[in-house]
Amino acid sequence: MFTHILYPTDFSDTAGKSLAYLKALRPAGAQEVLVLHVIHQRILDTLDTLHAVVYFQDGRYHEDREKAEQQLVADRTEKLRKIASELENAGYAAKTVLRKGYPVREILKVEKEEDVSVIVMGSHGRNNLRGTRIGSVSEKVVRRSVSPVLLVKR
Repeated sequence: MFTHILYPTDFSDTAGKSLAYLKALRPAGAQEVLVLHVIHQRILDTLDTLHAVVYFQDGRYHEDREKAEQQLVADRTEKLRKIASELENAGYAAKTVLRKGYPVREILKVEKEEDVSVIVMGSHGRNNLRGTRIGSVSEKVVRRSVSPVLLVKR
């Protein structure tokens, strides 16, 4: 049924919670997980406009734009690698993809390129606004996706 899974992550708590659901799908016949992270264009734009110190979610401070982007890519790549390793230990064939751009657009591009069976993602990401029922990225993916989407509540 769901053999090829797309797991977009922003490394939030809710995205981390989704890993348990991914592992539960393994005995049901799921075979492969594509772990995707999108470095939001907003962060890249911030690097272009600020020539001073920039604070990232990863806790790094940088003054040089190229160095900042390289460190950001390295940090996110390492996080993806750890998730893929955890999924491989659970019996999956895991592949990682790091993209830059707008999360919804990139998630839907990867969905189409990889012909996934299901998208498994958290209902809320890093913004995690308490008053909302579903995050904006999650909502847009649910509305525009061709594949089924499994949303994991926070």
